[in-house]
Amino acid sequence: MFVELLSQGGLSLDRLQSFCLVAQAGGVTKAAKGDPAKQSLFSRQIKELEEFFGTELIRRKGRGIVLTDAGARLHVIARECFASLLDFKNECKNQPVEVVIGARESVIQWLLMPRLDRIRERLPNVRLKFLNLPTGEAVKRLAEGLIDFALVRTDAVTRPLQAKALGVMGYSLFLPAGLCAAHGRKDGLKILDGLPLATLEGEGSFRSALSGVARKQCVRVNVQVECSSFPLAARAVAGGKVAAILPSIAAAGLEVAGVEQVAVPFLKAFDRQMSLATSPRLIRIRPVLEKVVAVLHQVCSF
Repeated sequence: MFVELLSQGGLSLDRLQSFCLVAQAGGVTKAAKGDPAKQSLFSRQIKELEEFFGTELIRRKGRGIVLTDAGARLHVIARECFASLLDFKNECKNQPVEVVIGARESVIQWLLMPRLDRIRERLPNVRLKFLNLPTGEAVKRLAEGLIDFALVRTDAVTRPLQAKALGVMGYSLFLPAGLCAAHGRKDGLKILDGLPLATLEGEGSFRSALSGVARKQCVRVNVQVECSSFPLAARAVAGGKVAAILPSIAAAGLEVAGVEQVAVPFLKAFDRQMSLATSPRLIRIRPVLEKVVAVLHQVCSF
């Protein structure tokens, strides 16, 4: 069946591994980590692969490289082949199979971690790896086969990826006890007027939407602390001096801090449908992922 493929020299698992290392590192020198012998080996092996397939796989760009269209396709094929072989080896030896899940820090900390014991009980031979990734990066890596799953907003999932709905992520205002007396009696958006807030840095979709609503209602948003993630903003709230708009699932971690969760009607517009994003192609190649999909969907639905 594979006589034509294997009758010619130049193709080997070792060469494919070297190609993947160079592609992932973004350059031969980076992949070789300063070792001249490895650098020479990697360059030669990639040249041999290019001769075997009859096409250019990489192009130099500055001090690094970029993959050609053919190179990008081969990179995906080789990584998936190695992943499938590694799964098979681990299953034969009854060793854990690694599964990589990408999500924002808030989703990992407040949705996945509280359910970790139940996930592990149902997947005893799976080693979980969580990566803190922005939504766009998680979806990109899933599409490229660099991670196995992504827990992200449903509207961020594009074909050929598929989305299995987990639930609606709502938002609430979290007020430390010391701020409740002064601000807790105001209605609607007015509760934010002058309230010292911890919020996300930059001008992401959440921050931009909040600023836009506040401007329309002539409400002064008093940002005192900027954070790179919602969990960091929650830490600031626990200190008792600032409030924050956080995903409602943050409530469990703030109970002991004496923080009041306030349901504010205007925050309904910030609700986000969350999904478990999967790659059908990857699941076909790695059958072990089918069971993981079922467990994650069942345990993480809310």
